[in-house]
Amino acid sequence: MDKSTDRIVTRFNYARLVKQTTMPIITIFKSPADYPGKYVARVFDVDKPTTLAAVADTYEELQQAIPAGMVRLERNEKDDPVILETWI
Repeated sequence: MDKSTDRIVTRFNYARLVKQTTMPIITIFKSPADYPGKYVARVFDVDKPTTLAAVADTYEELQQAIPAGMVRLERNEKDDPVILETWI
């Protein structure tokens, strides 16, 4: 993705995500091509990436961005290696 269009937040607002997407899904990446050396949580609208993301230096910092009540899914072995987990 082109990070110049990203809207970076420190915490996602679940109520807003539900209004703006069909089904919000947050995927956490470790050192993706657009943010090398960083952890990124990007919101997807079902299977389409959005420009809404949180960026942090550590995984622990990034976990603070995930709204309460979302459920963590382990990465699938077929996922891109930079994907750590997904939240629905």
